[in-house]
Amino acid sequence: MRKKLTLLLAVLGLLFLLSGCKVSGNPLPEGMEEETVLEQGREIVSLLNEGSWQEIYDRLRPDAQETSSPAGIQSYMEERLDKAGAYTQEKEAMATGQKLKGTGEEYGTAVFYCIHEKKKIMYRVAFSIEMELMGIEAKVQ
Repeated sequence: MRKKLTLLLAVLGLLFLLSGCKVSGNPLPEGMEEETVLEQGREIVSLLNEGSWQEIYDRLRPDAQETSSPAGIQSYMEERLDKAGAYTQEKEAMATGQKLKGTGEEYGTAVFYCIHEKKKIMYRVAFSIEMELMGIEAKVQ
């Protein structure tokens, strides 16, 4: 039980780190293409709404896997989806560049504003320059 709680807290810590990044439309890091970031991000949003927790976990880069688990992703998303209801459509999307404060690592974030049955959710899907999945955030609005 303690290990599961630690994993959940680690996942939430990574998501908190990503949520602290202000999305302001900064250019993507050199070598990243907007269409690729958005396409890959849409795949992750689709997997989140299908409940494909293991597949999402498998796509995380190794350092993100160390602080996450399929069960942690499931718990995080089910809490949000319970509030928002089923996915209906994407309303708006953008890709933006960011930097991790601690390391200065540049990465790209696909941001999606989506409509669900009860509420809207803003999804942020972060990718390294090599297009490795770094983390996800889903914020009910």
